[in-house]
Amino acid sequence: MKITFLTEMNFEGKIPSTHPNMRTEFAWMNALDANHSCIYNFKNIKNQDHVFIIIPKGEVFLNAVGVKLSDKINPISKLLELDIVPTLKSHNNKIHYIQEGPSWLFNDYEISDQLNFYNTLSECDSIFAHNKHDAKFYQGLFPSKRINVMPTLLIEDLIKNIIPQVEDKVIVGGNFARWYGGFQGYLVANEFNIPIWTQESHARRENERDIADLNHLPRLTWIEWMNTLSTFKYAVHLMPTVAAGTFSLNCAYFGIPCIGNEKVDTQNICHPDLSVDVDDVEKARILANRLNNDKEFHKECSINAKNNYHTYYGIDKYKESLINQLT
Repeated sequence: MKITFLTEMNFEGKIPSTHPNMRTEFAWMNALDANHSCIYNFKNIKNQDHVFIIIPKGEVFLNAVGVKLSDKINPISKLLELDIVPTLKSHNNKIHYIQEGPSWLFNDYEISDQLNFYNTLSECDSIFAHNKHDAKFYQGLFPSKRINVMPTLLIEDLIKNIIPQVEDKVIVGGNFARWYGGFQGYLVANEFNIPIWTQESHARRENERDIADLNHLPRLTWIEWMNTLSTFKYAVHLMPTVAAGTFSLNCAYFGIPCIGNEKVDTQNICHPDLSVDVDDVEKARILANRLNNDKEFHKECSINAKNNYHTYYGIDKYKESLINQLT
């Protein structure tokens, strides 16, 4: 099959399995031996069996996580005004939309952009959601359309030889923006009474570094992140935004018990005993205490996470799932 992915990233070509920054969409492209092109070059895409489009989150996402806009940001409205899907359909076989960010993100658009976004998705042959929870959302918007799930994926070539050197420390996924729910995660992480770390990202609040017992990782490439993550004993990720769930999957690969959002497929599948309603911070605290004080429970959660990863995820299972959905 000839497959092309269209995203906001400005490069052309394929993704090798040794790419040092194997983010989720790169993993998808690599697994499918797909080409990539910038979405603004959509008029040049022709003779493809399947074209996957990922509409960038744009300024709405940046506003949500507290990042000031610059003149370099292309307003989402400009993109949505273009006849992307009809143009692609005239030269290619099937056009698919892949969810980017939470399903509700477009609700923060201007009304005209909400309508244009809805119409763009309605023109696609199918929609690929991040998980089963969001698939129901899209099925409600488009009752007669085929709604699929794009499984989250790790390409293991560069990480399979990592030997974890585990230390007594806990990693909190995300920052203190509403989008990530980092503050609740920080409170739960305190139950372990060990050093607490968080990731560096563009969403970090200006005064987060004022919290004396919160350590910040530097900006890392994907491979640097995976090497660093392997050294943690526990993880907490109470992100209320339901998305692809890469954090929970990354933790599962190394057998790191992760307390996280039960609505995220990777969390619920890989860490079933540690999945919570993100508003139930009390239950998350209780689980953190049990992980910290019950060695057998910690061992069981660690083994189950790794086993569940290998049972339900990986490149072969991804390709099988996707090909079945496409055909």
